[in-house]
Amino acid sequence: MPRPSKTKKRTFVLDTNVLIHDPNAIFNFDEHNVVIPVTVVEELDRLKSGNESRNVSARQASRNLTRLIKERGKSQTSISLGEKKGNLIFFVFEKYPQVSAKEKNSFRNIFLEDCADHRIIAIAYILKENGDDVTIVTKDNNVLIKATALGINAEDYTHDMVKNPDQLSEKIKEIDPEDLQLSPKKATKDLELYLNQPVMVKGCSDDQDHIYRWQGKDFDLIKREEIGKTKVKSKNLEQDFAVNILMDPSLSAIALIGSAGSGKTLLAIACAISQRDEYDRILVARPAIELSNKTMGFLPGNLEEKYNPYLAPVRSACRFIMDKMDVEQKRKEAEVAAWMDDHGIELLPLSMIRGDTFHHAFILVDEAQNLTPNEVKTIVSRAGEDTKIVFTGDINQIDVQYLTKETSGLSHLIERFRGQKYFAFIEMQKSVRSPLAEAADKLL
Repeated sequence: MPRPSKTKKRTFVLDTNVLIHDPNAIFNFDEHNVVIPVTVVEELDRLKSGNESRNVSARQASRNLTRLIKERGKSQTSISLGEKKGNLIFFVFEKYPQVSAKEKNSFRNIFLEDCADHRIIAIAYILKENGDDVTIVTKDNNVLIKATALGINAEDYTHDMVKNPDQLSEKIKEIDPEDLQLSPKKATKDLELYLNQPVMVKGCSDDQDHIYRWQGKDFDLIKREEIGKTKVKSKNLEQDFAVNILMDPSLSAIALIGSAGSGKTLLAIACAISQRDEYDRILVARPAIELSNKTMGFLPGNLEEKYNPYLAPVRSACRFIMDKMDVEQKRKEAEVAAWMDDHGIELLPLSMIRGDTFHHAFILVDEAQNLTPNEVKTIVSRAGEDTKIVFTGDINQIDVQYLTKETSGLSHLIERFRGQKYFAFIEMQKSVRSPLAEAADKLL
């Protein structure tokens, strides 16, 4: 992450949000020093209680700091982070510094209030005045702006940042019909293909467009078929490819990205139900995004009742499949819930996933663009024998503070897994909702 320095070590002052984003961040600054203001430790302490992702991250970050103190730094304020690493330094805030000899020019008087962010900026200012090459690392744009205004260098945390997220959502590669006859080596090199990549062939002998999947040795033609007993059928070539990879038992990790209405969740649920005999469980998870700054704990009821509002799109998909499989009629919520139970569809609160391992399970993680790389890693690492994990989401529609296309766990997953034999993904750009919904996605 840090830019190389040929003259001296740099000093990175970490904001609390960096440790919430990545509890292991302190180990990712190469040979440079990492400063943790005691103000940050206080904020971690305030966030440690609860089962939300930020609470879990706060506890993990605190454990990392505690372990280093116990192993290497009792009664020390500067602790080695390991071989070829810099030192971890705890900085106790005492008072705001002066920016000039006049009392009224105290650093404190620059701000309207005394808060954690301003103390962190003040600490960086003090270190800079002492001659350190200081950078604040933060995921808060306002901290970055304030620090820059005061002449203090500030950067985003880029260790797990995807360098070019637009490459993840590029249009499906188009090739000529003649390219289908290329040797595996020549096709891979000349066409710049990766394993399990979708490719479009236009101008075929039947005057139709076709989509293929590059298998490493040849191109596999994808045909449109009804999804098992669900009677759901894909509506375009992108959906054809999505169904193909969802139904492939050799793939254990799938990512379907694309705008609302492209059919990601519906196809994933339909394919899971059609493979019900091959899996012991169908688990559906969705990040619980806060509503009006109120967390899941604000909602009434037990855990399942609290989690239900976040899964309305999943129930809508199940309702659609019910109508396809049975005679179309208006369904009551109780009927949908009973149908989901009958088909073994369970709700999986992501806050409860740690410490468990899922064997013989089909796991759908919807709205995965709202997960951090650390959260995605936690989910994938829970996969046991014969388990398939499907991530769906739109990296252009992120609802979580401090997350961007570059830092979303979904982007991170695709960048790291693309080309692996057990992974496939596709961006589904065509909406199958109403023309009005499609226009809203493009124009609003």
